[in-house]
Amino acid sequence: MSALSFEVSAFGEAGWLVQLQGGDMVATALAANAIADRLRPLKGVTDCVAGIDSVVLRFDPCVLSPQDARKMLETAVKEAPHDKAAPKTKIAIPVCYGGEFGPDLSALAKRLSLSEKEIIKQHSAQKYRVLTIGFAPGFAYLGPLPESLRTSRLESPRAHLPAGAVGIAGAMTGVYPLASPGGWPLIGRTPKKLFDAKAETPFLFEPGGEVTFTPVSEEEFARMEAAAS
Repeated sequence: MSALSFEVSAFGEAGWLVQLQGGDMVATALAANAIADRLRPLKGVTDCVAGIDSVVLRFDPCVLSPQDARKMLETAVKEAPHDKAAPKTKIAIPVCYGGEFGPDLSALAKRLSLSEKEIIKQHSAQKYRVLTIGFAPGFAYLGPLPESLRTSRLESPRAHLPAGAVGIAGAMTGVYPLASPGGWPLIGRTPKKLFDAKAETPFLFEPGGEVTFTPVSEEEFARMEAAAS
C-alpha cells in the first residue's frame, strides 16, 4: 500500500489533529494506532489518542513548542507502517442472536430486506479487525461490516445495555464490554466475559486484533454464562 496522505490542524491550545486519507478502513486504523503508540512515550507528549482515521496529539507547551510538536506528529505519520499487519491476537466471540438477546434483529431484517438467519450468517461469517478503542472503556470498534448489513444508529439511544450486547452501525460492529448506554441496533449478546478487573489487561480487545463471532443457542448461552460467573 502507498503512503497515506494527511492533513494537520490545531486541536485546542496545546494539541494537533491529523486526519489520515488514502487507505482502506483497516489499513488506516492500524496506521493511526501505530502513530499513537510511537508518540505516547516521547518527552513532552501528555496524551495521544487514535481514532479510525485520525490521531490527536496533546503536548506540554512548557516542554514542546507547537512547531516541534507538529513536526513530531508529521514524522510519526510518515514513518508509520501503512500496510495491513497480521493480527497479533485472534478472539472468537460466542453470540446468541435475536430474541431478548438481540431485540433489534427483527426490525433490522425488515429494514435491510434480509431474513434474520441471513443477517446472522453474514455477521458471523466475517473476520473483523479491532479498528480502535473508544466511546466507553474497552469498547472496540470492529470492521469492516459487510455492505449488506450497514445501517444507521437508533433514533433514540438506550439508557442501559447489558454487558456483552452486540450491535452494528455504519460500517462497524461492536460488543459492549460493560453495562452502559448505547445507540447501536442490537442483534445479539455474548456470554463471554469481556472485562476482568483483576487481570493485568482488564479488557479483552486490543487494536489490530482479529475478532470472529460464533452463533450459539440460548441453552449454550446459559451454560457459558454460568461457567464464566
